[in-house]
Amino acid sequence: MDIIALKTKIIALFKQGLTPIELTQSIIVSGLISTIPILGVSTFLLTALSLKRKLNLPIMIAQSYIMWPIQVVMIVPFINIGEFIFSIPKTNHSAQEIITSFQNSFFTTLSHLSFELLCGFGGWLLTAVPFSIVLYLMSIFILKLFLKAKI
Repeated sequence: MDIIALKTKIIALFKQGLTPIELTQSIIVSGLISTIPILGVSTFLLTALSLKRKLNLPIMIAQSYIMWPIQVVMIVPFINIGEFIFSIPKTNHSAQEIITSFQNSFFTTLSHLSFELLCGFGGWLLTAVPFSIVLYLMSIFILKLFLKAKI
Protein backbone atom coordinates (compact mmCIF):
# COMPACT_ATOMS: atom_id res chain seq x y z
CA MET A 1 0.00 0.00 0.00
CA ASP A 2 1.48 3.32 -0.98
CA ILE A 3 1.67 6.38 1.30
CA ILE A 4 -1.07 8.34 -0.49
CA ALA A 5 -3.60 5.50 -0.15
CA LEU A 6 -2.73 5.10 3.54
CA LYS A 7 -3.10 8.85 4.11
CA THR A 8 -6.48 8.83 2.36
CA LYS A 9 -7.72 5.93 4.53
CA ILE A 10 -6.57 7.64 7.72
CA ILE A 11 -8.25 10.91 6.76
CA ALA A 12 -11.46 9.05 5.87
CA LEU A 13 -11.37 7.30 9.25
CA PHE A 14 -11.14 10.62 11.07
CA LYS A 15 -13.75 12.39 8.95
CA GLN A 16 -16.27 9.51 8.80
CA GLY A 17 -18.54 11.62 6.60
CA LEU A 18 -19.17 14.17 9.35
CA THR A 19 -19.80 17.86 8.80
CA PRO A 20 -17.31 20.43 10.13
CA ILE A 21 -19.72 21.22 12.97
CA GLU A 22 -19.98 17.52 13.94
CA LEU A 23 -16.18 17.25 13.88
CA THR A 24 -15.99 20.33 16.10
CA GLN A 25 -18.46 18.74 18.51
CA SER A 26 -16.34 15.58 18.60
CA ILE A 27 -13.19 17.53 19.38
CA ILE A 28 -14.70 19.79 22.03
CA VAL A 29 -16.66 17.03 23.77
CA SER A 30 -13.54 14.88 23.79
CA GLY A 31 -11.48 17.71 25.24
CA LEU A 32 -14.06 18.26 27.95
CA ILE A 33 -14.47 14.62 28.92
CA SER A 34 -10.72 13.95 28.67
CA THR A 35 -10.06 16.40 31.50
CA ILE A 36 -12.55 14.90 33.95
CA PRO A 37 -10.65 14.55 37.25
CA ILE A 38 -11.40 10.85 37.72
CA LEU A 39 -8.82 8.66 36.02
CA GLY A 40 -10.08 5.72 34.00
CA VAL A 41 -13.58 6.88 33.15
CA SER A 42 -12.99 9.12 30.14
CA THR A 43 -12.65 6.32 27.55
CA PHE A 44 -15.91 4.73 28.71
CA LEU A 45 -17.72 8.10 28.69
CA LEU A 46 -16.31 9.04 25.28
CA THR A 47 -17.39 5.74 23.77
CA ALA A 48 -20.90 6.05 25.21
CA LEU A 49 -21.24 9.67 24.04
CA SER A 50 -19.84 8.83 20.62
CA LEU A 51 -22.36 6.06 20.08
CA LYS A 52 -25.27 8.08 21.48
CA ARG A 53 -24.53 11.34 19.61
CA LYS A 54 -22.93 9.75 16.51
CA LEU A 55 -19.66 11.58 17.04
CA ASN A 56 -16.24 10.59 15.72
CA LEU A 57 -14.86 7.99 18.15
CA PRO A 58 -11.36 7.68 16.60
CA ILE A 59 -10.76 11.43 16.98
CA MET A 60 -12.18 11.40 20.49
CA ILE A 61 -10.04 8.49 21.69
CA ALA A 62 -6.90 9.88 20.04
CA GLN A 63 -7.49 13.26 21.66
CA SER A 64 -8.14 11.55 24.99
CA TYR A 65 -4.72 9.91 24.88
CA ILE A 66 -3.07 13.17 23.88
CA MET A 67 -4.81 15.01 26.73
CA TRP A 68 -3.93 12.48 29.44
CA PRO A 69 -1.06 14.64 30.78
CA ILE A 70 -3.44 17.60 31.03
CA GLN A 71 -5.96 15.43 32.87
CA VAL A 72 -3.29 14.43 35.38
CA VAL A 73 -2.06 17.99 35.86
CA MET A 74 -5.61 19.29 36.35
CA ILE A 75 -6.73 16.78 39.01
CA VAL A 76 -5.37 18.76 41.97
CA PRO A 77 -6.49 22.20 40.67
CA PHE A 78 -10.01 20.87 40.07
CA ILE A 79 -10.05 19.42 43.61
CA ASN A 80 -8.83 22.76 44.99
CA ILE A 81 -11.50 24.68 43.03
CA GLY A 82 -14.19 22.29 44.29
CA GLU A 83 -12.98 22.62 47.89
CA PHE A 84 -12.99 26.41 47.56
CA ILE A 85 -16.46 26.53 45.99
CA PHE A 86 -17.95 24.19 48.57
CA SER A 87 -16.04 25.88 51.48
CA ILE A 88 -14.32 22.68 52.53
CA PRO A 89 -10.92 22.50 54.26
CA LYS A 90 -8.11 21.86 51.79
CA THR A 91 -6.59 18.41 51.48
CA ASN A 92 -2.98 18.04 50.46
CA HIS A 93 -2.97 15.20 47.95
CA SER A 94 -0.51 15.33 45.08
CA ALA A 95 -1.34 14.25 41.55
CA GLN A 96 1.29 11.51 41.81
CA GLU A 97 -0.30 10.21 45.00
CA ILE A 98 -3.71 10.04 43.32
CA ILE A 99 -2.32 8.37 40.18
CA THR A 100 -0.48 5.75 42.22
CA SER A 101 -3.63 5.09 44.20
CA PHE A 102 -5.66 4.63 40.99
CA GLN A 103 -2.99 2.31 39.57
CA ASN A 104 -3.06 0.15 42.69
CA SER A 105 -6.84 -0.13 42.91
CA PHE A 106 -9.46 1.88 41.05
CA PHE A 107 -12.34 1.09 43.41
CA THR A 108 -10.28 1.49 46.59
CA THR A 109 -9.22 4.92 45.38
CA LEU A 110 -12.81 5.86 44.66
CA SER A 111 -13.65 4.73 48.18
CA HIS A 112 -10.79 6.51 49.99
CA LEU A 113 -10.73 9.68 47.92
CA SER A 114 -14.41 9.86 47.06
CA PHE A 115 -14.93 13.19 48.78
CA GLU A 116 -11.87 14.77 47.15
CA LEU A 117 -12.85 13.37 43.75
CA LEU A 118 -16.38 14.69 44.24
CA CYS A 119 -14.88 18.14 44.95
CA GLY A 120 -12.72 17.75 41.83
CA PHE A 121 -15.74 16.78 39.79
CA GLY A 122 -17.58 19.84 41.10
CA GLY A 123 -14.60 22.04 40.24
CA TRP A 124 -14.51 20.48 36.76
CA LEU A 125 -18.25 21.03 36.25
CA LEU A 126 -18.05 24.67 37.30
CA THR A 127 -14.97 25.55 35.24
CA ALA A 128 -14.35 23.15 32.33
CA VAL A 129 -17.97 22.77 31.27
CA PRO A 130 -18.68 26.54 30.90
CA PHE A 131 -15.29 26.98 29.20
CA SER A 132 -16.14 24.20 26.71
CA ILE A 133 -19.56 25.69 26.00
CA VAL A 134 -18.01 29.09 25.24
CA LEU A 135 -15.31 27.43 23.11
CA TYR A 136 -17.96 25.47 21.20
CA LEU A 137 -20.07 28.56 20.51
CA MET A 138 -17.02 30.50 19.34
CA SER A 139 -15.97 27.58 17.11
CA ILE A 140 -19.41 27.33 15.53
CA PHE A 141 -19.43 31.09 14.89
CA ILE A 142 -15.97 30.94 13.26
CA LEU A 143 -16.90 27.85 11.22
CA LYS A 144 -20.06 29.52 9.93
CA LEU A 145 -18.07 32.62 8.95
CA PHE A 146 -15.43 30.48 7.27
CA LEU A 147 -17.92 28.27 5.44
CA LYS A 148 -19.96 31.28 4.32
CA ALA A 149 -16.84 32.99 3.00
CA LYS A 150 -15.90 29.84 1.09
CA ILE A 151 -19.18 29.77 -0.86
